Amino acid sequence: MLRVVMYHYVRDFARSRFPRLKGMELDAFVRQVDALRETHDMATLESALAFLGGKYQPQRPLCLLTFDDGTREHFESVTPILQERSIQGLFFLVTGAIDEQRVVNVHQNHFLMADMEFQDYQQKFLAALKSVQPAPLPEVDQATVAKTYRWDTPEVAAFKYMLNFQLSEEIKNQVLGQLFAQHFGDPAAFSRELYVQWDEARQMQAAGMLLGGHTHAHQALATLTEEEQKRDLARCMELLQANLAPQAVWPFCYPYGKPNSFNATTKTALQQLGFACSFSTIVGDNEPGEDLFAIRRIDPKDVPQPA
Repeated sequence: MLRVVMYHYVRDFARSRFPRLKGMELDAFVRQVDALRETHDMATLESALAFLGGKYQPQRPLCLLTFDDGTREHFESVTPILQERSIQGLFFLVTGAIDEQRVVNVHQNHFLMADMEFQDYQQKFLAALKSVQPAPLPEVDQATVAKTYRWDTPEVAAFKYMLNFQLSEEIKNQVLGQLFAQHFGDPAAFSRELYVQWDEARQMQAAGMLLGGHTHAHQALATLTEEEQKRDLARCMELLQANLAPQAVWPFCYPYGKPNSFNATTKTALQQLGFACSFSTIVGDNEPGEDLFAIRRIDPKDVPQPA
């Protein structure tokens, strides 16, 4: 069995600028990694792919650690912890966030939610949205919403689903950009503080970590046309190869990661570009023979607690 754990923000939230941001506390992360080492063989991408291809049978279940979005703490805090324990982490970068010094929509939303009470933020967002899109949005299946955002309240889950899957990129940029600038000022300065930079990513590689793609613009790929998908993914791979040290394999990770966020077009484009595999957020463990471009993962909250 291959268990892949996915992490996003990993930091000391109480001492940070945004204590209400959702993620994993750094000390809890250390305890979880050490607990996983007690019960699993800690995988590299090479050993994980060998297992999934039926070419390697470990003595114990395999565990692979993955980190989405390329935030600064992955370089400053997470990499030293993994390097000390001789564990390879897979870190997925949003290349546009680094190369264009911008804060992608999903992270603008996270930090606005962390900075305001949700009701206040929702009211401001919907007021701004009404001015640019007065037509009501279509109804969505609540079971899909709950499954997509299973750790959120129904109200927050519905808001996130609307933002990430129902609104056009143009409208999201307009509404979120306006609110984000009002609260945080220059997005370029915020971006440089939030994300790993190319020189830091190369240092992570030198420390034994593996870097991969998380698209160029962090959009749900299945909402794009075939040409838009190919253009985004090609730019992502181009920037990875131009700015990082060579790697024998390049992994990928889907933004949002549920089955409605990628499709057969996405998988074909990734394979044509030379990505070796891709990780979803479909919940579960993995066995040999499964689709290398829909590898399942679990949230840190899904990891069984030690007795």
